[in-house]
Amino acid sequence: MVWGKATLARLSSGYRVTIPKALRTKLDIKPGQRFVVREQDGTVLLVPVPTDPVRHLRGILKEGPSVTEELLTERERDLEHE
Repeated sequence: MVWGKATLARLSSGYRVTIPKALRTKLDIKPGQRFVVREQDGTVLLVPVPTDPVRHLRGILKEGPSVTEELLTERERDLEHE
């Protein structure tokens, strides 16, 4: 059953919830996928855990400034003032 943009699911007697197929397909959720389950303001959140967390995080800091470059530049300025 679709409810606004959300789909209704039911908790089984074995405390299982089925993730709707459209959402499984969109998020590429596979059987055996692990989730972090937490509560936030009375809402249950299921956060998929990547199968390869290192690969998932690779390049995450590429967009930011290079701390190494900043330290080298600062060191060069210090040497000029000595």
